[in-house]
Formats: sequence, structure tokens, C-alpha cells
Amino acid sequence: MLRLSSDFERLYCDPSVFVPFSRLLPISFERVLPFQPDDTVVDDFDLLVAEEAHLAGRNDDTRRNVVEAYARCGLLPEEDAAHVNSAIDYFDADFFDLMGLVYANAGMFRCALRWYRELIVELETQHPDSCSDRESVYASAGYCLCSLGLFPETIAWSKACLGPRPAADAVGRALIGYEAQLAGGMIQALEHSGPRTRYTVSALDPALASQVTPRLKAAMNAFAPFQEIYIDWISPAAPSPESPSEAQAAMAEIDGGSLPRHKMNLIVATCGQADALVENGRAAEARRWLFEAAMLEPEAGIVWDRIKALD
Repeated sequence: MLRLSSDFERLYCDPSVFVPFSRLLPISFERVLPFQPDDTVVDDFDLLVAEEAHLAGRNDDTRRNVVEAYARCGLLPEEDAAHVNSAIDYFDADFFDLMGLVYANAGMFRCALRWYRELIVELETQHPDSCSDRESVYASAGYCLCSLGLFPETIAWSKACLGPRPAADAVGRALIGYEAQLAGGMIQALEHSGPRTRYTVSALDPALASQVTPRLKAAMNAFAPFQEIYIDWISPAAPSPESPSEAQAAMAEIDGGSLPRHKMNLIVATCGQADALVENGRAAEARRWLFEAAMLEPEAGIVWDRIKALD
């Protein structure tokens, strides 16, 4: 049995902390607690005092005390601690992200979720429309859930975080890809940055092909008003692929946000859930989950390998 101090239990073992984890993404976190006998924890009095002090009143001094406690407990290398302290005045609520990262790197995922929760609550209550890099904390929370083997929670969380963007991408690729083929080209690249999506599309006559841009943007904006759509028409850099699958493989996709991490969390959790279903004799249900993941990310070999194993 895992023996924990009253100080640790007060800070980390209160299930009510996770009840309001997210008001926009109502995913159940009931299975995150309690801590399990094989969980690794750092139950250090001075560390807990420093963390509680920072939770009660965030400032540069409480941040420094937490960093010093991490270094003393071996959670943060001395060199990294020095780098953090040198830039401590740049941190705000996102220091909770660093606290979560420290524990996640140490494999203490329940502890990590405790601090990721603080930043997520801040984002959703104080900055609900934010598209800053701080929102990568949502993907970090999904990673912790997946690492704990909480696959249904990871799947639900990641789907909620992904929102309608995958569907919007599928529609955009279909519409723009069709027009590109008519123009003798293909989609060369797809780039995401916050709410902005840019398609780079080849055409035999880029100037002529660009005349359909207003119509395409209007159609996309009607379907996905949350996105800003940009389409750049260029001359073909290579012969157009003969099949849609080749076109998919030839397209470069770049994302400056957390979308790839959410996709990875979802794919890994789906594979884990499918394996558990197969083990329990529910292969048909496992296949359904796997095909859904394959639709999200057609190039995910790990998913297709499991689908083929079920054939």
C-alpha cells in the first residue's frame, strides 16, 4: 500500500480538484485518483510547502522556491533550474505548465495533471478565446491520461480538444483538391497556425486557377467560420500523382499548434483501447474504434497494422 503524508494527501489526493477540471471539455476524471501502489511520488515536506505557497499566492518568490525545491529533490537538474530562475519574471500562470512538465518528465502523471489543471482553469475562465502557445497544456493533459492507461478518457479528451478542425480539413482537402485536379495540379502543402489555415496548391495556370479562390473560401467559411482560409496557387513543382493516395502522401502538412499532439494522443489511446477490447473478445468494437482513428490520420501505420491483424 502506498503511504502518503497528510500534506501530500491534502495537495494531491482531493478528488474535488478534478471535478471542475474543464467547463468547456466536460470529461470525467474520476479514475485519475486515487494514487496506485506502484505510483512514484515525491512526498517531501519542504517541496509540498513550496507548492502550496505558490498555489495560494503566485509571485516570483514562490516560483523560485518551487524551482529550488525541485532541484533539491532531483526533479529538475541544477542547470535547468538556473535557466528557469534567470527568466522567472517572465512566467505567469504558465508556470503551472512547467510544474506539470517537471512531474510528467519524471513519470508522475497524476501529480502532473494536478498542475496542468490549474493552467487549464486559468485559460478557460480568464482567456477563453486565447490561441496562444500555452494551450499546448491541453495536449500535455491528454498525454498524461494516456500514459496512465486511461484510454477512454484520453479519447474523449482529445476529441473534444480537436473539435471540428479535422472535419473542416477533410472538407477543405476535398473541395480544394478537386479544383486543383481540374487545374492540372494538386495540394502541395497544408499549414495550420492558430485559427489560420493555408493551402499551397499547384496548377498549370496559377493565375487562371486563382479565380476560383473567392468561391472556395466562401464555401469553406460557411462550413468552418472559425478558420481563416488562405490559398496560394503556384506552378507545379512535380508531375501530379496518379491516385488520391499518392496525392495524400505527397502533401506536406505543417502545424504550429498542438493538433499533431492531440492526434497522436488519440491514436495511441485508440490502439490501447482496441487492444483491451480484443483481449476481452470484442474485436468488432475494436475495429470500429480503429477505423475512426484511421479516418482522422490516414497515414497512421500503427492503426492500419492493428486493423490488418483483425482481418
